[in-house]
Amino acid sequence: MDVFDKFFSKFAYKFDKGYPDLNNKQDILLLESLFERLGIEFIFENQELVQVINNSKLFTDYGDLDISGKDTLKLTFSDIPNRGAESTNKRLEVYDLIQKLVDQEEDLTDFRKKATGSSLGSVTINFKGKDYTLVVKGASDETQSDTDVKEALVSLFYASNIDSPFSIDNYLDRVNGLISQVEANGIPGESKSSSQKVVIFLTAINETNSTKNVKFLNQPLSSALAIKEAYPKSRLIRDGIFNSIRTKAQSLTGLPADKWNPGDLYVQLGEVGNFENADNIEIINDFFNDEWGGKDKPLTAVSLKQAEAQGGKAKALLDRFAKAKDDYNLSKEEIEFDKNQFKNGIKNLRAKVQKMIDTNPEIEYIYDGSELKDDIRFLRGKYAALKSIEFLFREFPSDNVDEAIVALVGFALSLSGINPTFFKVTGQTSGAPGRVDKFPRGQNVALFNEDGVYEPIQIKDTENFGGLKIDFIIEKGGKPYTVSISARNNGNTQGTLEVQKIQPLK
Repeated sequence: MDVFDKFFSKFAYKFDKGYPDLNNKQDILLLESLFERLGIEFIFENQELVQVINNSKLFTDYGDLDISGKDTLKLTFSDIPNRGAESTNKRLEVYDLIQKLVDQEEDLTDFRKKATGSSLGSVTINFKGKDYTLVVKGASDETQSDTDVKEALVSLFYASNIDSPFSIDNYLDRVNGLISQVEANGIPGESKSSSQKVVIFLTAINETNSTKNVKFLNQPLSSALAIKEAYPKSRLIRDGIFNSIRTKAQSLTGLPADKWNPGDLYVQLGEVGNFENADNIEIINDFFNDEWGGKDKPLTAVSLKQAEAQGGKAKALLDRFAKAKDDYNLSKEEIEFDKNQFKNGIKNLRAKVQKMIDTNPEIEYIYDGSELKDDIRFLRGKYAALKSIEFLFREFPSDNVDEAIVALVGFALSLSGINPTFFKVTGQTSGAPGRVDKFPRGQNVALFNEDGVYEPIQIKDTENFGGLKIDFIIEKGGKPYTVSISARNNGNTQGTLEVQKIQPLK
């Protein structure tokens, strides 16, 4: 019996299968620790590739990265959801970055896409003469928080006695205390189902006092502390009358409730009068305070944002004009287009868009006429983006197409001209009280100009982006802001229109 046979005979009982499974992360960690005790440096053949991936710094926007497996490596990112449209988009972006890594690393070659491995397939690459398959995954359902959990955590922290940031040291005691608090009393102003989801989430992370989890919990705490500073003895509501008011407003405006008022929760300061019989949205808007800390009205609307949140989605604006979803989404026939069909379709849509803006001096359509990338997903995204923009422009007269683009921003920010005053509270990862921004009642947005001279709207149709980017400057509340909108495809039939960035003009 050789030395390795003796080794595995001695330690076989420590492994679930009676031997180390090199595709099992826990088995690998145990095996490494056993060799370390013996003074042996044990290096798996794929660890050099793992090191190249980690050292590239290309994937830092997607959270913590866990890599497991031997010849097939599973790349699991903490900030990518397990499923859904956002998961699809982000995983496809990671696959694009893997191709970029292969292009820039001398030891990496032969990037190939495969249809197997996951719902989005996988890729095979060659590292120093050996093939490896890479599969990109999102975080598990247990530890992946959804929007409902993030917002309910603000209500929980508001009702708690926690008044300082989370840290590695206080994390475990605090999380376990919060679990007990919710199990005993629920969360004031929250539905029973939301409270239960918070318990499930906190239980899943209660023993993992990582920097990532500390920063995550500090953000809703930060928002709660900002609200508590202005309204120390009130009640936060996301259920009951909160839903009733939103339903009534939606029936009066015809807008999605969050586009009339993006408040994710309301601070309730007093009794809300009869609103069921209101026949005008301004009656409903009158229930909301116009100043942060104001208490003369019974409600204050608060929109909750994470530190790195995007500006907002605008695609629902297209629903107001569409007779059918595939007026601006891809039809079943279009989703099956081959490369040449997409290329011809892109050429036709570009010509239509260009024609509609030819007479509008406020818009520049920028593309260099270079050859389209010979990649089906890239072509699908470019075609979908052009289709949605062309559809929107058709709903406006040619000399008012710029108004369509400004309308996208107003809609994404819920500045529809019929909104009540609301306040955006942005949580900070440090746990310090969040930043508060005011959005006044009835506020709208307009293209920024100086003495009647406008900076042109730039529609950028580049060879490197499978979609369109639209950059321009708006005036909001009397101040100029730079805005960037992204139009692209979600990997299937639906298109997305999102405000990627809005920030004060320096």
